[in-house]
Amino acid sequence: MHNFRKVLRTVLLFLLVVLLISVAFMEVYFRTERGSFQDGSDRDAVAGTLDTLVCGASHAYRDFNPAVMDARLGTRTYNISGSLMTMQGRWELLREEIGRNPVKTVVLELSYNTMTRNREREGTEGDLYVMARLSSFFHRVRFFFTGFRLNELPSVYYKFLTEGIDTTIELAEGKPGHPNKRIQGYLPTGPRTSKLNTKYESLFHQAKAIKTAIDPYNETYLNKILKLCEEKGVRVILVTTPITKSFLCRYNSFDVSLSYYRKLAEEHGYDFFDFNLYREKEELFPDKTMFYDITHLNPDGADRFSELYAEILQAKDRGEDVSDRFYESYAEMQAAWGY
Repeated sequence: MHNFRKVLRTVLLFLLVVLLISVAFMEVYFRTERGSFQDGSDRDAVAGTLDTLVCGASHAYRDFNPAVMDARLGTRTYNISGSLMTMQGRWELLREEIGRNPVKTVVLELSYNTMTRNREREGTEGDLYVMARLSSFFHRVRFFFTGFRLNELPSVYYKFLTEGIDTTIELAEGKPGHPNKRIQGYLPTGPRTSKLNTKYESLFHQAKAIKTAIDPYNETYLNKILKLCEEKGVRVILVTTPITKSFLCRYNSFDVSLSYYRKLAEEHGYDFFDFNLYREKEELFPDKTMFYDITHLNPDGADRFSELYAEILQAKDRGEDVSDRFYESYAEMQAAWGY
């Protein structure tokens, strides 16, 4: 029995040492921010000054340029969005930033698939990005155990350990990292990289239905986000950003998500703007010049969209009725196409 206890103590001590070394390597990765998407130091630098946050997945990440918005609205905005960001990821970063800034407004991006995305099917990528952006060590530890499933923990541990070791080696060799290229959180895309099929009528008549079943995980964290904002007295504005006509012709059933978001806005008294329904969308955001790919704007498109968003918001806040600038539904818009 004495020998067994001695062996157990030795094993536990060994595991503790391994854990401490692992955490040390991981913290090198987290704190040196050598990933192009890591922006903790940028957010630390403006902590206490932000009054507006843009929060969403890649549609918001690529489409909202805070500098353009601030120039028109006189706000102090940061875009905390990220690629494949889950609803829990949004909640975690919002809680962090609302907790240390005088936030008055949250612009919450809701795309056609925001509520139907499946965290288990998509995997860990979006939450890996979130964990690498969290500012606090203890926040990262808590998110490690709450943001990932039990069967995912070994791969997440391995991912961050190897990132830490690689980062330590690169630092020792004096190799440059991949500096953050975000501008107030906004990350511009490159120019157009692929051609789109613009045979719209043909695409329209072969359209398939998008998924419409709401995932409970998304609804749970959406409600947490809304509760957080309401408790803090933060205004919430719901926005669907523009995607290509090519994409809108390939699929249908967009009115299902539109109805869900519209009902949500009505129940809570939020403003909701779906810019796919903007009547002049095709003129302002033609597929061939304003988009990076089938669902994301390029930098010119993002600047134009951010200006349009600010203009619409100002008009609404002046008491103007802006509803006539938008189609009432996707069905009405598609009917106007004449296909």
